[in-house]
Amino acid sequence: MRFRYEALDAAGNQTSGSIEAAAERDAARQLAAQGFTVYALREQRAGAASLRQRGRASNRELLLVLQEFATLLESGVTLVTALSSLAKSSHHPKLTEAFAVMERAVRRGESFSAAFRASALPMPEYFHQLVQAGEATGRLPEALRSGVEQFDYDQRVAAEMKAALVYPAVLVCSGVAAVAIIFLWVVPRFGGLLTQHGDRMPALSRYTIGIGVWLSSHAWLVGLALLALAALARWLWRRPGLRDRAAERIAALPVLGEWLVEAEVGRWSSTLAALLNGKVELIRALGLAAGSVRVAFLRNRLSQVARTVKGGATLSAALREHRALNPTGYDLVAVGEASGELPKLLAALARLYETTGRDRMKRALQLIEPLAIIVIGVVVGTIVTAIILAITSVNDVPL
Repeated sequence: MRFRYEALDAAGNQTSGSIEAAAERDAARQLAAQGFTVYALREQRAGAASLRQRGRASNRELLLVLQEFATLLESGVTLVTALSSLAKSSHHPKLTEAFAVMERAVRRGESFSAAFRASALPMPEYFHQLVQAGEATGRLPEALRSGVEQFDYDQRVAAEMKAALVYPAVLVCSGVAAVAIIFLWVVPRFGGLLTQHGDRMPALSRYTIGIGVWLSSHAWLVGLALLALAALARWLWRRPGLRDRAAERIAALPVLGEWLVEAEVGRWSSTLAALLNGKVELIRALGLAAGSVRVAFLRNRLSQVARTVKGGATLSAALREHRALNPTGYDLVAVGEASGELPKLLAALARLYETTGRDRMKRALQLIEPLAIIVIGVVVGTIVTAIILAITSVNDVPL
């Protein structure tokens, strides 16, 4: 059997993990022999553990373990001890396995940055650059904290976008479902009118009832087509190139586009601030920050900014030349360059874009919701009108 334990080690530090033993008493004896003082010991269910082992760690779980890792290093815990503690922790098995791999690599004498990259944790490239810079400058805890805060910012922005689209998506799906129910179960009941009095009906009624009858008689075919479309949409969404092109199209829209562009500029500002705080040199930091932007035209502009700065221009002048920010952004970057506090001003710029992005998100939702209601109402109204016209045309008695 396998048991999950929580204990104090010989140094008094809290630790947790799992151990194989024939019974709970044997597990407690093994832990005591290893110098642990156990205060919680319970049997681990094999079914849940195996299911969790097969599953992929979520970004939230990854963020939590990295926050704990940064906190341990900031508290003065040595690197090997921190890695060992997390390798034995109760986090997701995939994460504890990754920290165990890093611990063995560091004990063999490899650099932590190389071990972190080899662990294959799904982290963005800027995080690896921060780790490498922090290790080179002796400021690994600060670099990890900057990376964790930036990763948290990325996840927060993505979560806000998803949450903002939940209600419109539910509204649209409900409308589509209502229209489908009307076509599949209500409209076909008037199919007899079409066969008996089709020549006397208006064209709108003939087409509407004909579509409903066809959909009802071929419901299985429609279902298969919808499943195929859903699978195709999921496959297309998983392709980064198509997602980037979709973001490019959305960026051209009036309200949603402004919201998306400001969110991307906020991510760029926050990423650049984190990299500069981590002592990554400016040109390299500009390239990495530009690579984190998903909208192609904005990414190209910011890449041109990096090349212009490499040619000797100031960052504020390069940003203004390539029209990458708004006037407030140019002023903040210029003040940051003049005062030597560029990372702080970039972080302030990111917060500013985050706030304005929320405002634009609210305006976008105020536009999407009534628009969806109007479209659904028009479709349902058209169907009802077609049915009423069909009934009245059949029962029309000349005077």
